[in-house]
Amino acid sequence: MDVISIRDFDKKWIESILSSAKRMENKRLDEHSGKIVATLFFEPSTRTNMSFQSAANRLGARAIALYGEMSS
Repeated sequence: MDVISIRDFDKKWIESILSSAKRMENKRLDEHSGKIVATLFFEPSTRTNMSFQSAANRLGARAIALYGEMSS
């Protein structure tokens, strides 16, 4: 699905997403407990890396980061 405008979404869908986000706010979930999430960065990005790791942890997953310049 290509998103060009907010008008591409109906009100019911937007309200559903916002409701889900509100329920998940500041909670640790276990939806992905025992899973590993790998992130690959081609450029250093501390804030993005920390945000991705935080999101994975909040979903119950472990996060590992691989940086492009350090891989073979």
